[in-house]
Amino acid sequence: MATTDQGLPILPVWCVWVEPLPEGGGSRWDRRWFEAVEAALSTWSQHLSLVRVADAGRAQVLVQRRRPQRRQIAGVWRASHGRGTLLLRRVNRSGDSPEGTDLAESPLEPLVVVQVSPDQRRQAIEATALHELGHAFGIWGHSDEAADAMATAPGAEPVLKLSERDRRTLEWLRRQPTGFGRP
Repeated sequence: MATTDQGLPILPVWCVWVEPLPEGGGSRWDRRWFEAVEAALSTWSQHLSLVRVADAGRAQVLVQRRRPQRRQIAGVWRASHGRGTLLLRRVNRSGDSPEGTDLAESPLEPLVVVQVSPDQRRQAIEATALHELGHAFGIWGHSDEAADAMATAPGAEPVLKLSERDRRTLEWLRRQPTGFGRP
């Protein structure tokens, strides 16, 4: 689990932005990606409070349609179909931003950039999005069970729903103290 001096990066309500389809509806590949991500968000929304936002600047979770860059781990370059990157920021969500406002007094929020590759079958895109969104919503660890959405590596069949273990981990996480989202 990723943690900070403010506790686990979790919120009671998450604002989510998904990269929109290109003007004109995009290609069938664009639509396939978008529908798969929507399905993954629908699964998570059964267990979390999610608010969709049209302005990426208002979101705590940004879902982008792109293959993550390869990265070097233990001297070996690895490719991935998805990646979540956690950043921390202070925001003023009150709507009024008087000149000279000290953001140090503003609530700390996680900002998670989720990249999901469109270069997969639809079910694999959905499974990747489900997994990476789990990281975005605070489950930074991995499971050793292939039937879990948060498994370390995908199994032979894409996991398209949360397992009982995934749900229990999320419930435990939400009970933990955190300084996020509070001034």
